[in-house]
Amino acid sequence: MRHCISNPELAHFLKREQRGAAPSYDLDLAAIFCDILDRANAFLPSEAGSIFLADPLAEGPRELVVIACFGDMAGQLVGLGLFADTGIVGHVYRTGRAYITASPQRDPLFFQGLDGRSGFVTRSVVCAPLRVEGETIGVIELLNHRGGLGYSDRDLRLLEIFAQTISASIANAIEAQRSKEMAKRDELTGLYNDRYLHHSLSMVVTDALASGDDCGLIFLDLDHFKNVNDTHGHLVGSRVLAEVGATLHRVLPFGAIAARYGGDEFVVVLPAFGRQELLWVADTVRQNIESTVFLEEPDPVDPVNYPALRIAGLITCSLGLATLSNDVLPLLAPPPVEPVKAKNELMRRADACMYLAKDRGRNRTVTAWDSE
Repeated sequence: MRHCISNPELAHFLKREQRGAAPSYDLDLAAIFCDILDRANAFLPSEAGSIFLADPLAEGPRELVVIACFGDMAGQLVGLGLFADTGIVGHVYRTGRAYITASPQRDPLFFQGLDGRSGFVTRSVVCAPLRVEGETIGVIELLNHRGGLGYSDRDLRLLEIFAQTISASIANAIEAQRSKEMAKRDELTGLYNDRYLHHSLSMVVTDALASGDDCGLIFLDLDHFKNVNDTHGHLVGSRVLAEVGATLHRVLPFGAIAARYGGDEFVVVLPAFGRQELLWVADTVRQNIESTVFLEEPDPVDPVNYPALRIAGLITCSLGLATLSNDVLPLLAPPPVEPVKAKNELMRRADACMYLAKDRGRNRTVTAWDSE
């Protein structure tokens, strides 16, 4: 019985995608980790085994999460976490050294909690660190050798060698995930690019039409950005855009999909957000950009030629808002509504409202439900 967390969840551990994103995954990460456990069990037959990976985005104490496991109780354990200072697994992760015990119940390092939760009885343990690029990123653990005599020192060395070998497989998975992520990102801001925006918005709209959920969209354009380029040059302008991207990363709620649409235009998709929630988010974004002092610090690569400029009170933004349920679907009735038409109309209405915000004086939000 093998169990593994989902591909989107696994992607979170592989350098390093935010939870809640909704892309499709061509790379079957779950199959990779299940295959690793199958191979480990083939040369060291065991009643159970797990792969723990450190959560790279967790705030607070580092946590090790069971991302794949096998055994009769595997379904109860996958996805569970242990603090990195807990048990034999935590010891191996912290020290980077493999560990073996034939009497875990008397071992002071052994953590009883997982046995108590699953009803499993651990009689022997062998555990080795997983390293990628010189960093320990997790641990592989096998429990209860099926030979009945526990694991030997030879078994410990075999698992160490195996862990070193499979680390290459994990490194390849990480690199594949990095490449996949880079293909959908805007290099300057770190936000999604316009191609991925259209892809993800199509998925969100299709899901919303099927479930009856709403979807909000913000079209954002920076005000007076041309003045920055004309006064300070395009390299300074690029630094400002990067800081705008960082601001959006910081203030947008969980689940938001933010993209640089082109130049100094940005689009934010907010699945399941209605009018009021969408307006709250837009006001938060507008106020944060208005109050930001841009380029407070010099360029870290070339501080002499690109010193701190502390641009304040110049850069603001104009925003246009529209929602799927109230601002788009009534225009496309009667159902069924084609998702592509709904997506395009949602973007068109928010874009038109953004231009109205420009016409009305900039640094303001105009909504599709109050744009006449």
